[in-house]
Amino acid sequence: GTKGSIEGPYYLPDAPLLPAHCTLPMRIVDARETPFVMHGQVTDLDGNPMAGATIEIWHADAEGYYSGFAPHLPDWNLRGTVVTDGEGRYEITTILPAPYRIPTDGPTGKFIEAAGWPSVAARAPAP
Repeated sequence: GTKGSIEGPYYLPDAPLLPAHCTLPMRIVDARETPFVMHGQVTDLDGNPMAGATIEIWHADAEGYYSGFAPHLPDWNLRGTVVTDGEGRYEITTILPAPYRIPTDGPTGKFIEAAGWPSVAARAPAP
């Protein structure tokens, strides 16, 4: 595994800026994988939209590799800094990453067990 950090594993600073409605940079081979779309709205604590908020996103490819840590992947593959629109909204198109086992030891494991969640992040079946 990677050393823990506040940003999370495999974080790289200065990912390319992307508009609120975007597709993460990816290889042609990645684009053939199962698509995944995230959308939402960033608000402040009072529920007011936050225009221009940034969302840093990165994830593994379908084989579990992260750009910047696997020499065969191009820089910034499946990474970006998304800037919300005037209403704080965003829509990010990407692919489902490889499933992975969530650590079951320590506080994370206790939390997962208490919640009754599985310790493996499984992929949804292809449509």
